[in-house]
This record gives sequence, C-alpha cells and structure tokens, in this order.
Amino acid sequence: MDDILEVTSLLINEFHGLLSMLTRYIGFGDHEEEYKVIFEIFYQAAHREPLLSTNLHKDARLLGVLQYARKFLDHVSEVIYEHNADIHALAQEMLRRAYMVLAEVPESNPRYVIICDGMSVADAIYIAYRLRKEYKEYMELFITPLINPGGITETYKFILEPHSYFQSTSLTLKDIARKIAEKVHAKDAIVFRGYDETIHRLRNVHATDIVDEMYKLTSRLYSKIIQLKNGFSGVVMVLSDHGYDVIERGMGLYEMKHFWRPHFLSVIASLLIV
Repeated sequence: MDDILEVTSLLINEFHGLLSMLTRYIGFGDHEEEYKVIFEIFYQAAHREPLLSTNLHKDARLLGVLQYARKFLDHVSEVIYEHNADIHALAQEMLRRAYMVLAEVPESNPRYVIICDGMSVADAIYIAYRLRKEYKEYMELFITPLINPGGITETYKFILEPHSYFQSTSLTLKDIARKIAEKVHAKDAIVFRGYDETIHRLRNVHATDIVDEMYKLTSRLYSKIIQLKNGFSGVVMVLSDHGYDVIERGMGLYEMKHFWRPHFLSVIASLLIV
C-alpha cells in the first residue's frame, strides 16, 4: 500500500509541476497559440520529434517544460512496467483523493460529472492552464493522471469496474459516469464524445488540421465547464478514459489513434476538478 501512496503522490506532484511551469512560462494572450504550444510539448515529449514547430529548443523555458514532460512520461511507463498489477489500486487511490476534494464542497454548490471519451493529457492540461490564467481562484485546482495501460475504453472500464476476463459486460461510459455521479451526489452526468469521434474520423490529414480540430473541441469543452460553473455555481469533475496519439503516415500526413505503446499519451486518463 505504501508503494501505491508514493506513486500516486509522485504522479500528482509531477502533473501539478507541469501545470505550474506552463502557467509561469506561457502567456501569449492568444488561446489558440497557447493550446498549440502545449500540444507541441506533449507531442515532442512522446515522439522526440517536432509536429508543428522546431522552435521549442530555442526557448530555454519551454525546453525545460519539454524535459519535465519527458520525465513525467518516463515515470508513467515505469509505473506500467513495474506496477501493472496495481493499476486498479492506483486508480482507486487517485479517485479517493478526488472524492475527498469534492467532500469539502458545500452542499449548496451542485456537482457535475463530465466523462470524456478520448480527451488527451494535453487537452486536460490546457483546460487547467486556462482556468488558472483566467480565474485566479483556480490556482489550487485538483488535477491528476489515471493510468490506462491499454489506452482504450475497455481497459478503462476494467480498471474502474474489475470483472472476469470471461464475463460478458455491457458497461458503458454513461454507466461509469452515472456511478461516479451517484458516489459524489452529482446533479448530472455527461458523456462528451467529441474527441473519440474525431480520433476515428481524421485519417491521412495534415498536422495543422488535427491540432485545429482538437483546439475547437477543447474550447467547446472548456465553455461547457465555465457554463456549469458560472451559470449554476457548480463544481465540475472532468474525467477521461484514455488519451490519443498523433501518428505520422508519411508524405507529411498524419492520423490519430489510441493504443498502448511506451511513452505514448493514449495511456493517460486525466482527472480534473474545478
């Protein structure tokens, strides 16, 4: 159990470290530009080559963030290799800490759960970053990475609701969202499917097309979160079942996929409370 607590704290602290560095070092006043930089950092951390820009290494601050992101992905891979049998316990500890945060929220503030099919760590970090920049009260928001070693929805379901490999289960993301909503006494549970739909639609396209599309989706999700917070004084718990990766196909074209491979972003299932 001590190992689980230690690994949980390490991953949460590194996630917050990344967010703090980005908050200090990025501030262009252009949301889309900021998203592209965060997307580029995580792409280069995973793939060790540029996607849209070769200029990260020219800025010592962004180079520091990139190196930190690579170290974080190294630790995620180590957890998968060395603690694979404990992935369920690790996810439960992450959730336990999230539930503790929600338990401190006054009953007068409605709670909402949004589970995103395929939101990347880059998207989650951007949302947290933008909240910190625009709303100073969110400087201490809760954000953590759950690890989904398969990088797909089915392994996420198994981590949250273990069952026999031979057991037929019809558990859906909506079911998981509903169960979490019941646990935290949430007013509503929403499944945001835009990411996964886009992941399976974009094939053999330019990198700029992918980043532009994901920025629009993440901005839409951000607006939904702000609507629930400002319009209803709500507290929002945002979860993802897995991330995604951008894969080069040749001839300057790319596609999006989510699956297991060392240091890939697909295996990170982010959790955010605002």
